[in-house]
Amino acid sequence: MSAETSTTKTSKRSSATKFFLRGLAIVLPAILTVAILVWMGGIVNTYIISPTSWLVRWTIAMGIESEYTRSTDELVRWEKLPPLEYCEQYYRITRELKQELEERLQQTKENNKLPPSLAPEIPPVWLGSIIDNDASPQVYVPLARKKAVPYRHFRLVAEEFAPAQGPTTATELYMEFVTLEYFGSQFLLSAGAVSIAIVLLYFLGRLVTVRLGAWLVHRFETVVLSRLPLISHVYSSVKQITDFLFSERQIEYNRVVAVEYPRRGIWSIGFVTGDSMLEITAVAGEPLVSVLIPTSPMPVTGYTMNIPRSDVIDLNVTIDQAFQFCVSCGVLVPPQQTVTPELLQQELARRLNGAGDSATAPPNDKQPQPDPAVEQAETPT
Repeated sequence: MSAETSTTKTSKRSSATKFFLRGLAIVLPAILTVAILVWMGGIVNTYIISPTSWLVRWTIAMGIESEYTRSTDELVRWEKLPPLEYCEQYYRITRELKQELEERLQQTKENNKLPPSLAPEIPPVWLGSIIDNDASPQVYVPLARKKAVPYRHFRLVAEEFAPAQGPTTATELYMEFVTLEYFGSQFLLSAGAVSIAIVLLYFLGRLVTVRLGAWLVHRFETVVLSRLPLISHVYSSVKQITDFLFSERQIEYNRVVAVEYPRRGIWSIGFVTGDSMLEITAVAGEPLVSVLIPTSPMPVTGYTMNIPRSDVIDLNVTIDQAFQFCVSCGVLVPPQQTVTPELLQQELARRLNGAGDSATAPPNDKQPQPDPAVEQAETPT
């Protein structure tokens, strides 16, 4: 009884593990897809969107800063000014405003018949309309480097930060001001930055296609980048990769073959990309083909081999099926290549009957063309 109970528990445990693994196999592709997309989005955001957004904010901020900021030496402090939100009495006004307020204060004292010794402060309501006047601001908040910004601009940015954590320079403040005043949110700013980056890349591509633009780029690479000790090596390697990825001249894989690589008895999948070089063929004494041996799980990279045509076996596999086989590290086997006892027996019988050549012809691809030199050598004289 105990043995049967133990066997039942073991069976239930194995069934639970099997169900768990099946559920994981269903969910894991979606999770990995989302994780890869998030990772790629983080790279795009870090190296494209964020720098472009910063450049847009900085460019606009520099224009606003030059228009609105003033030197603190041009402004004055006055102890009779009322405290304001976010800066208390740490702000300054123009000399013209001080003179205007003094005259108004003097007139108020005379109307109310106050003694000269009594000096009331300026009511906050007197600064209400003056503060919100962007056309000619007269109330400023001093920042670092002896620069002062209009109080309305300072207040708009200070509302988004905790006390003592806001920008300390005029440039930093106006970069935040641009986001709030002109875009409304960081998301809209990023969307605008992406649009600007796309437009700039488009016009850059148009410029490079022109002969003068291509010449300028070539001169910059050869005269400037190629002479920098460390950057020249890194740039040349990166440029080769990007040229391979984005070049319009794509490699045409016209056949899927199997070759014995890296040694006899070990078979690898390869893509025939064309004929080999003239000198290599002459030394080998027989026709050669160029074969790309892809690496898993990234079949776009690999090793280029020059292999005799006699050592190449054409496979009944399409290009897409071969890529799936490499990406999955051999897990996704094409249906017509799945090894079963029946199919293996049929294939062996076909090869024994001399029908193996027709069975291994690549479907939907270019058939290998016979070499004229080989035909001439094999033709009896």
